[in-house]
Amino acid sequence: MRLLKYPIELLEDESLMAMESSKDKLIILTNKQRVIVWEQQQLVDATFDKISIKDLHISTVFDLEAFTLKNDKTCFIMCQDDNLFIGSEQKLLKVSHWNEKSLRKQESIFSCAAPSIITDVKLDTITSTLFILSSNPNKISLFNSHTLKCLDFISLDDNVKPMTCITDPSSQILTVFCSNRSILVYQYNEAGAYKLLNELKQSVQVKPLHYKISMPPQANMIPVINSVKNKSATAVTTTVLLNRNDNYKISATIVSPASNSCKVLRYSPVLYEKVNVKKGTKTNYNLLATSGLSAGSILVWNSKRMKPLFNAIQISETPINDMIWSDHGLTLFAISADNILFTFAFLPTDLGEIVPKDQIIALQKENKQIPPLPVKRLSVVDESVGIAENTVKKEMTDKATVKQESSLGLGLSFSESNKSEKSSSELTPKDKLNIPASVKHTQSTSMEFNQPSYSVPKDLKRKPKKTPLLSVDQTVAPPNKKQKKELEPIDFLDTGLLLPNVSFSRIRLATPKIRLTFVYSPPENNNLEFCVKNGAGNEQLPTKVILKSKLSDNNNYLFEDFIPKFVTMCTAGSFFWACCTEDGMIYIYNDSGKRLLPPLILGVSISFLEATGDYLLCVSSLGEMYCWNVKEEKLSFPTSSVFPVLNPSLRYSDDILSRAENITMCALTKNGIPLVTLSNGDGFMFDKNMETWLLISDSWWAYGSQYWDMNNTSRLNGKPRTSDNVNQSKNKYWNSDNVQELLGNIKDDDSNIINYIERRTNDELNRKSRIKNLQQFARAILMKEGFENLEEIVTLAHLENRLLVSFRLQEVKEFSDLLIVYSVRLSELGYVERLDDVLQWLYNNGDFEKPLLANLSRKAVMKDILMACANIRQVQRVTTTYANILGIIKDLV
Repeated sequence: MRLLKYPIELLEDESLMAMESSKDKLIILTNKQRVIVWEQQQLVDATFDKISIKDLHISTVFDLEAFTLKNDKTCFIMCQDDNLFIGSEQKLLKVSHWNEKSLRKQESIFSCAAPSIITDVKLDTITSTLFILSSNPNKISLFNSHTLKCLDFISLDDNVKPMTCITDPSSQILTVFCSNRSILVYQYNEAGAYKLLNELKQSVQVKPLHYKISMPPQANMIPVINSVKNKSATAVTTTVLLNRNDNYKISATIVSPASNSCKVLRYSPVLYEKVNVKKGTKTNYNLLATSGLSAGSILVWNSKRMKPLFNAIQISETPINDMIWSDHGLTLFAISADNILFTFAFLPTDLGEIVPKDQIIALQKENKQIPPLPVKRLSVVDESVGIAENTVKKEMTDKATVKQESSLGLGLSFSESNKSEKSSSELTPKDKLNIPASVKHTQSTSMEFNQPSYSVPKDLKRKPKKTPLLSVDQTVAPPNKKQKKELEPIDFLDTGLLLPNVSFSRIRLATPKIRLTFVYSPPENNNLEFCVKNGAGNEQLPTKVILKSKLSDNNNYLFEDFIPKFVTMCTAGSFFWACCTEDGMIYIYNDSGKRLLPPLILGVSISFLEATGDYLLCVSSLGEMYCWNVKEEKLSFPTSSVFPVLNPSLRYSDDILSRAENITMCALTKNGIPLVTLSNGDGFMFDKNMETWLLISDSWWAYGSQYWDMNNTSRLNGKPRTSDNVNQSKNKYWNSDNVQELLGNIKDDDSNIINYIERRTNDELNRKSRIKNLQQFARAILMKEGFENLEEIVTLAHLENRLLVSFRLQEVKEFSDLLIVYSVRLSELGYVERLDDVLQWLYNNGDFEKPLLANLSRKAVMKDILMACANIRQVQRVTTTYANILGIIKDLV
């Protein structure tokens, strides 16, 4: 091994910050937006004295003009073929044809303004996925490095700032180090889909530094630098290697003065092999180089022995900023803060034989297999439907606890309920849930909620609390139960001027807290951002709302408005933008900033604000629900209330305030149908024709229906997983493979609204640990006298309800498939009259050519049902009659 220390003279106090290897080139980035390129072979030849050091010269050097701010220090560099990706804490740009001056082009990819910063940037060259870690807001943006299109982004909690990340050589996982000392491991694919695989509780010292970390080429180890072994004052920081194939257990530990506070850890991109001639065995091992935060030392480790191959102690008086291995693994380059380029050149005999690349790929395939992610659907607006898929796809969680109050009685008693819902733009990928394309649920800006007031009029009559009496034998009073929150009686200035709907409302809902700034990007167009910067809530310092386009380098403003109030939430439809203020005013704009309507005044704060297509849904803090057709400028249906679905009477007591169920989601479908889910697992839709709430999903059906998939939860990323044995036992008497296929398609349909609601029901049952008792309950109740038919009755009730709901939601495919399944089930159970009712309804007094739903033909559905039930003897009298009418038998003959 030979070492060459070559000082690079720079102008204007520049410092070497980062480096990258590209085939035979060594690319170095300075903090003053300059790129320096060297020939690797020339440096190696100088190290081995093949050429004179005086003959060393820079191959290429150029400045980055795309950085308009000269004080923006560049610190990230990645290379993919003839493209460079260079970033600072505020901006990331792409340099095309970087090695050809005549073709060289610079373009901006991502930018942010203070206090938001870019904490790390990594590139997966295999899938061409670019990962950009940023804070304020804390998120990980996924870009395609070729098209520069934002595929998606992963939002993290407010207190979880992504600091640095490690990409996988096999293009499967992304490891993220966070400011709360946790480690998040994500699975991803080239389409931008992602899934949280694990959250490691390794205690890691994370400082505001740009760490440089890589994985071994076989992708089996995750290096964790600065891991704290214990929490004592004398805790020693080490570097540990976690085995991803062994449930992320520690495989090896590196303890050395240089690694106690590690900054750079670089694996060689190749695998080495040592042959034992005497034993006739071969041993594979990795080499990794480490360097500390302060000491200018470099250590190279052998992964088999976990001992330094060599230790270059204090080769620099300043810290080592970055290191990189050559592609062939025989040279290690390093740069220090005092602008010295180090070249460690090895002979092939120094390190061992190089393992062929195909063998490394074979080792990658031996890693623990991860089920592939589904192909991510594109976020394209369907104008005929008026819905775009929510590419934010932040999965619905109950981690965020926000309060929502409901009340019981009219002016005499109240109730409260909790609201456990997080905005979809702030949801953690751990709880990711596939949102149907026909449902819009954003709550894009409501992160934390203010608890409603417990105040009641002072002269309101209340029952005094009863004190328990002591018995004769008792000498000590029994312990008191946990007291509920005391009410806060207040004196009203003038009860005659009080609004009854406020002071004596039946419902009190939580309202979003006011944030200083927030940004909302609509699902249908991620290139647009609606930015809100709250002022002081008055005319002296009004709130500023801005619509920006990310397609322009300068983030051009499409429109700008000032509102002398605090803005709490915003949303977007197919052609409009809406935001609401703290006091219940709604402003609606088009894309150019023109106000489509005068400000809508509700008089009370708003708890939910959703938009889909032409529709805008609003739920006030009093539980009043408005659904407007913005295009037609009118209410879609009369103002209603969410009070009926909360069931506060179930928990009513003598207290004035009683607790109701929690609202966990408020969403809107493509046809302007509101959806609500509760903490007890029930899901509801509002029928504008009947002007009442309808039940979609009931936890009772999870107890008794054979068609309820208990495994269909958001934890499985929306993909139901049912046991084949269970399905066969349930359907053993079915004689139609087509019917079983239809049932499987219904259950596996990720875009189905009812499946989505039922997943939320399972989530609530899982959260309350009730789902474990379902099978025991079913076995116990079926053994009781008089309950022998419970299972089939509940099953049919579940099927009938799904049919009715899918018909009202205009889910054509699910309705037609489910109607066939339902008819076959009726036939197998011998419900002849009920099957006849279904066929008579489809027959429609002879007018069966009339469409049933959208373009769904009644005649075609009848034929499918008759063919599916043809071999079931119990109903052949009914099916034969209708088959003759439709001419099916004649056609067969």
